[in-house]
Amino acid sequence: MNETQTYKNLKNKPKDNFPEMIIVHHSGGTDANPSEDTSNHTAQIMEAFHLSKKWEGLGYQYVIHKDGAVWLGRPETYHGAHTVNFNNKSIGICLAGNFDVTLPTPLQEISLKSLILDIRGRYPNIGEKIYPHRRFAKKTCYGSRLADNWVLNLVSSPIPPTIEIKTEKEEVLDILKKAINIIEKKW
Repeated sequence: MNETQTYKNLKNKPKDNFPEMIIVHHSGGTDANPSEDTSNHTAQIMEAFHLSKKWEGLGYQYVIHKDGAVWLGRPETYHGAHTVNFNNKSIGICLAGNFDVTLPTPLQEISLKSLILDIRGRYPNIGEKIYPHRRFAKKTCYGSRLADNWVLNLVSSPIPPTIEIKTEKEEVLDILKKAINIIEKKW
């Protein structure tokens, strides 16, 4: 996992978060354009935005980029800044993208599922208490294109096999890319 500067700055802070649930977010649109696709937003972009608001740093414990890379934001044991009234009893996970207009990538879904299974292994009391941010705020977050039970369904579904391509022949690569696209659409 990759560490943000926020994680490095806060990793030795005293424990004040006692997770009872996971709250899932999307980076959403921007203030200037709520339907803007924010798929290009990174943990560092979100961190800079939160710092501009005079926060201690990135508000989420985790950020998942479009390529599936998972970034550590705040330590799990330190309060978040992602959901009013729930920051000291939850783990916040944000996926890059505006799921009012797009959908998460298969790589994001695989990383999210793996991360949640890992968290639940460490906090068995969380169980099925995995919610979209909109449950606690007047927002569409984690996106109007995703149902409230999307994450729970994702966590209970099988993970598709990982495909690794090792060739430099262009015609083989083209065929394999088309096959992967078909698999991703069905999954």
